[in-house]
Amino acid sequence: MDRLGRPNGRRLSDLVRRHRDVILEAWKQRAVALSPARQLPDPVLTDPIPGLLAYLAEAADVAAVEGSAARKLRDVPGAYALGRLGHGYDLADMVNEIAALRAVILDLWAREGGGQAALELIRLNAALDEALADAAAHSQAARVRLLQTLDVLSTAALGSSDLDTFLKALVRATREAAAAVDAAIVLLAEGDALEVHATAGLDDQPLHGVTLEAIREFARVVMELRGPCSLDAALRLLPVTAREIRSRGLRAVHGVPLMHEGRPIGVAILGSRKAEVFSEDDALMLRTMGSRATAIVVQAQLVAQERASRQQSEDARALLAAVVEQLPAGVIIGERETGRVLLSNHQATEIFRQPLDGATSFEDYAVCRGFHPGSGAPYTPSEWPLARTVMTGEVVSDEEIEVLRGDDTRGRILVRSAPVRDPSGRVSAGVVIFFDITERTRTERAQRFLAAASAALSDSLDLEGALDRLARVVVPEIADWCVIQTLPADVETTRRLTVKHADPEEVRRARALFRELELLPGLGALAEQVLCGGRPELVRDLSHPLLASLGQQGALRRVVRELGVTSAMMIPLVARGRTFGCITLATAGSGRVYDEVDLALAHDLAQRAALAADNARVYEAAQRAIELRDNVLATVSHDLRNPLSAIITAAAVMTKRAASRGGDKGDTKAIQAIQRSAHRMDRLIHDLLDFASLRAGRLALRRQAQDPREIGREAVETFESLAQEKGVRLSATSGDDLPPVVCDRDRVLQVLSNLLSNALKVTGPQGSVTVRCERREEDVVFSVADTGPGIPEDELPYLFERFWRSQRNGYKGTGLGLAIARELVAAHGGTLSVESVVGVGSTFRFTIPIGSGEG
Repeated sequence: MDRLGRPNGRRLSDLVRRHRDVILEAWKQRAVALSPARQLPDPVLTDPIPGLLAYLAEAADVAAVEGSAARKLRDVPGAYALGRLGHGYDLADMVNEIAALRAVILDLWAREGGGQAALELIRLNAALDEALADAAAHSQAARVRLLQTLDVLSTAALGSSDLDTFLKALVRATREAAAAVDAAIVLLAEGDALEVHATAGLDDQPLHGVTLEAIREFARVVMELRGPCSLDAALRLLPVTAREIRSRGLRAVHGVPLMHEGRPIGVAILGSRKAEVFSEDDALMLRTMGSRATAIVVQAQLVAQERASRQQSEDARALLAAVVEQLPAGVIIGERETGRVLLSNHQATEIFRQPLDGATSFEDYAVCRGFHPGSGAPYTPSEWPLARTVMTGEVVSDEEIEVLRGDDTRGRILVRSAPVRDPSGRVSAGVVIFFDITERTRTERAQRFLAAASAALSDSLDLEGALDRLARVVVPEIADWCVIQTLPADVETTRRLTVKHADPEEVRRARALFRELELLPGLGALAEQVLCGGRPELVRDLSHPLLASLGQQGALRRVVRELGVTSAMMIPLVARGRTFGCITLATAGSGRVYDEVDLALAHDLAQRAALAADNARVYEAAQRAIELRDNVLATVSHDLRNPLSAIITAAAVMTKRAASRGGDKGDTKAIQAIQRSAHRMDRLIHDLLDFASLRAGRLALRRQAQDPREIGREAVETFESLAQEKGVRLSATSGDDLPPVVCDRDRVLQVLSNLLSNALKVTGPQGSVTVRCERREEDVVFSVADTGPGIPEDELPYLFERFWRSQRNGYKGTGLGLAIARELVAAHGGTLSVESVVGVGSTFRFTIPIGSGEG
């Protein structure tokens, strides 16, 4: 009431204006509980409400004065309705918001003491009802238009096959749906750039140059503002750009950002040559079209990315398949969950001689029959490297596996496998790479085998022993059975038969069968067929024609059956053009089947065995010849000693008679010459007899404890007169605490005498020869050192050989002295050696063990 008691007609409008912020905050607390208001950010929710409050205050004032006359803010309810419609509100949502606003104002009116003034309430309700009616009308008209627009958009989206096609249809549909729109452009963000994807209007000419840059600048402003923007609003930021755009005849220009998850992905720019500005209805439609278009754009981009990813995946898989196919190794990629083979190459098929891409589980790996090289135990499905890798993540490096391939041949592969992990580190697949090392393994094994066989053959020159060692190397490396026959070289030698198997009991059983069935003729006949052909024979199985031709040899077939022979090879032993035997290699329990590679290896083995056997035969013949020679030498030497003794005795008698008669000096010289020659012959015969005795092992040593120093002095005393005649200094030295040695004193003196004799012969006047005795660990070492010319290095290896003599120093002798000395020292358990430097001299040393027992 005023001071005159009349109602105050401006009080409600004053309340609304005075307490706008209070009303706004109270309304906000009620509105946020409404749907879809709770989804809107705060500015979007509250920005239209101050306008509505101003509208209500103006409506109350106008109603008090003019009734329903025109007002400046009469478009506010429609703008509010269009704004809310653009954010997904329907009419009921708007009614709820306005009802909440009514409740807030009435509550505040009551608290301010407004009471129940009927006129004020009538005015408020009338203003609110008018706002609701206006909003409803605008909402209904806008909704119809939006539905038509969305229908156009849906039609454009359904009719397009890719993003650019859709956008072109969109801009055409926009021009048709909005009468005010003459031009439409869509730009999408691609990295740091904005690229034009569709245009309509603008004379339908491609955009380029200054115009294109101007449109991009305007689009950047719209994206930075993250909300719709007119060209007029951007004039202060882009005056030059705005002039360029308007130069194309556009009066109203509006930019709408395409927002996805709060991030602008592009801009739709709409222009009109007719209107100065776009109406709220047009702006709402354009925003709605932009919002719906954004969803389709994002979906289209996702589809394009998915297509691109799928294409990249397919390209990567094709590239991987191409690379895998080109690899010089077998490759298999297996799935973790089941072990299913996802990819394999032709190399894998070639190595296993069967396809592997059909395996769908770990159990299917059994098609690859594998065996542990050491034990021969088969691989279970879970033991295969690929299975271990995909199940446990194990990395397998260089594992060798024996395989039985699809064509029933055996081979060996070298396997490496590793897991493929996803970004979380979980094993998703496994990759296995394997190499066929069958030939390499066979070559290495063959080389090792041949080296071992050569060592066995060269270990000694005993034929029977060499063949026996060879058979032990062959079994079980390349054969289960080895039978070596050597044919007789002459009527005096016999046929040899060597039989080997890993089990000695099997060997005894086989020999018993041979004796029982008198198999040697059968084997001989079989060998004859091989030898007549002049080449090795491969018997893959028992159906071979070579065995079939021996059908009458029932005994031989029985042996083959009872010994379990499954495959065999027969190789002749040929040396210097002569065939003297045959090697038969056979498999039984191992199940191995020989092939041409095995035959080539066996042929190489037989050649080595033949050479070794031939060398053994030659050595045996040489040993027999040497033995015969030694026997002849011993016999002749023994027979010569009696007449030589008579000559020496007669010469001594003649010397005495000549001296007693005072005979002619010429006769005396002749007699002395006879004596010297006879003594030289006696020494030669003595050496020959000693050598023969040593070779025959008939030389007995009479061992006793002796003082080594006394032996050395006695040897020096024996040669003192000879040394004086030649002008050579001869001396003997010895170390302290020399223990006695158990030896044959005469034989040790013989060795020292031989060494001293040789030293004095090569040492010139003013030279020296020294005999020394000293202890070295468990031996006493005797040495004879001279200052003679020395021995050339190339002659040292032959110095102790029989009958060898150096021709450089004019040394004369039989060549047996040092050989006999070495044998005598060896008989005592010692060694004889020499050190020599040309121009300085030589030192011969021999050892006699301190602990020698009696012989």
